[in-house]
Amino acid sequence: MKLNSNYKNIKNLYSVIKFLYYASIVFTGICIFSIFAIPFVPDSAIDFEQGIRQWVYSVDFPLGIGSASIFVKGSIPTIILQFLPIDYINIQAAIICDVFVSSILAFMLIVIGLKKMLLLITDILNEESPFQLKYVKSLRKLSYMILLYSTLGNTLLCILLSAFATHSVLITIDFDWIGVLIGMMGYIFSDITEYGLFLQDEYDATL
Repeated sequence: MKLNSNYKNIKNLYSVIKFLYYASIVFTGICIFSIFAIPFVPDSAIDFEQGIRQWVYSVDFPLGIGSASIFVKGSIPTIILQFLPIDYINIQAAIICDVFVSSILAFMLIVIGLKKMLLLITDILNEESPFQLKYVKSLRKLSYMILLYSTLGNTLLCILLSAFATHSVLITIDFDWIGVLIGMMGYIFSDITEYGLFLQDEYDATL
C-alpha cells in the first residue's frame, strides 16, 4: 500500500513539473515575441518610470483581436541603469535588453532544469535508480550555468544597455546572491552524490 502511495505521489509530482516545464516554454516564447514586437509598439503603450530603487516598465501589446493584449511588466535596478536622465535612455532598447537577460535567459535555465527533473522522475517511474552518473554530471553543468548567470547576468545587462540603450558606459558588478547560493548547493550536492556513487562502486567491486 505504501509503495503504491509513493508511486502515485511521484506521478503527481511528474505531472506538476511537466506543467511547469511547458508553462516556462510558453513564457519564454512570450518574452521572445515581446523582443521582436517592442520596436513596433506605439510610445503610448510603453510606460517607463524611475523609482527609488528601480526603473519600472510595462508594455501593452495589442493582439488586434478586440481588446485582447499581452501585458509585459518588469524592472531594472537603479544600480544597473543608474540615475541617468530619461532623455539619455533609449527606452525601447533598454526594455529589450532587460527582457533578454532577466527573462529569456532566466526562463531558459528553468526550462533546462525542469527537463532534467522530468528525465530523472521518468527513470524513477521506470524503476531505475535516480543515482546515476549522468544525472550528477547534468546537475553539475546546471549548477555552473546558474552560477555564471547569477554572477555575470547583471554585468551582461550593463554591457547591453551601454551598447544599445544609453549614451554612457555602465559597468556594474552586482551578484544575485540567491542564484549563487542555489548554484553552490547544486554543485556541492553533485560532488557528494558522485562520491557516494564512487564508494558504492568500490563496495560492489569487493563483493
